[in-house]
Amino acid sequence: MTVGQPPPIVPGIPLLGNALQMMGDVQQFLVDSYLDLGPVFRVRALNQAFVIMAGAAANRFLVEHGEQVFTSEESFGGLDREFGMRVHVLRGRPHRHLRRLLATGLSRDLLAARWEQVADETERILDDWANRPALPVVDACQRLAAAQLSIAYTGASSAARFQTLRSAFELVLDVTIAGKWPTAALRWPAYRRARAEIHRFARAALAERAAGPSDGVPDLLDLALDAADEHGVPYPLDVRAGMALQGYFAGVNTVAYLYSFMIDVLLRNPGVLARVTDEVDAAGRAGRLSFDRLRDLPVLHGLVLETLRVHPPAPGSARTAAQAFDFAGFRVDRGQRVLVATCVTHQLPEHFPDPQRFDLDRDFAAARNSAVYAPFSVGGHTCLGAGMTQVLSVATIAMLVQRLRLSPTRPGRPLRITATPGPNPGRRFRIHASPRGATGGARGTRSPVAAPRNLPLPGGAEGDDRVAHPA
Repeated sequence: MTVGQPPPIVPGIPLLGNALQMMGDVQQFLVDSYLDLGPVFRVRALNQAFVIMAGAAANRFLVEHGEQVFTSEESFGGLDREFGMRVHVLRGRPHRHLRRLLATGLSRDLLAARWEQVADETERILDDWANRPALPVVDACQRLAAAQLSIAYTGASSAARFQTLRSAFELVLDVTIAGKWPTAALRWPAYRRARAEIHRFARAALAERAAGPSDGVPDLLDLALDAADEHGVPYPLDVRAGMALQGYFAGVNTVAYLYSFMIDVLLRNPGVLARVTDEVDAAGRAGRLSFDRLRDLPVLHGLVLETLRVHPPAPGSARTAAQAFDFAGFRVDRGQRVLVATCVTHQLPEHFPDPQRFDLDRDFAAARNSAVYAPFSVGGHTCLGAGMTQVLSVATIAMLVQRLRLSPTRPGRPLRITATPGPNPGRRFRIHASPRGATGGARGTRSPVAAPRNLPLPGGAEGDDRVAHPA
């Protein structure tokens, strides 16, 4: 039985509430609100209202009680209803069972098995960057990440359908999580055509794999073909198709935003760039980096971990209270939308000394063990692709530094973070890229692969206030 009062409200403006603050650097807004109001407070954004739980105690609460008191159905049910991505909404034993299946199909072992294919495609795309003036970083990184992940997870790039996948998935999240568009938007003809195309694509991929393996490496498609629930009953076709789609789009934004922020860090910090370049050049003297050698790059690993601390891919985990409960002396009612802001701890000096300093040598061991370093959330819905994201980011930045020289199109421009479709440097973040020459081993020019035209959907490529990516 709950006895506390409702949490305090963050001051806002009429009608909009806190919407303008949350459209920008939402992570800093959450940190500032935590420092002002404590570990639990309420925010309003247009027609959406959330209770925010933040700090070390909130992270522990999510770990210890998340399965009992929260559900993800309201936040992520749209992904299941529209695309069969069942793992995002399950609880208890069914959730743990499907997570175990997907973990096998989304593992780093697949990246190791297909390392040469992924590395070839990465180098090809990076070489193409050098031929494009004022390269839009976030869009380019999304396309790169989509190609890399789909090759690793399924053996074939999804580049030809990237725009369709991105626009449709982000509209679903715009409607179901952000509330930016009414549910009627999911009945728009353009979206319905895109959804039908995506379903055909996923089912065709499964049928093709059923006819014979692509390269003999068991992957997510093979797993989806034979997947059965915790009782041994085969999943229906829509769920198996949803599992296949996880391989074509799951984690793309998480990986792409991390790439984008790391590029920003390198451009703004000459000392960081110098240390990374020295390490990459030393490793490159022995030839192309093998997958096994990626673990022996401590500076690059430090860059990835520290960038995830400063710029986490999602500010928290979106849930709905399945039952009423008290937290920090305040009441959270059943049915209340909740955001556990798992990354507020990243900016607190009691957990990370001098948190405003970017430190390549920061020790994360204790913070990981105490769940205060949580760029991929904590508890039963921790992102399944966390390991893949980190090792792929090390590899990609190593290849980028080897091959390209980067410079900002607008030197000195402040970093302007946008919250849509997730915290990222925004569409105005553009760079000039040129071949690094003999040192980087650039392989000359290639014609970029033409992408399909964008769907005429609201929000476009950046139309999603996605606040979490649970699994």
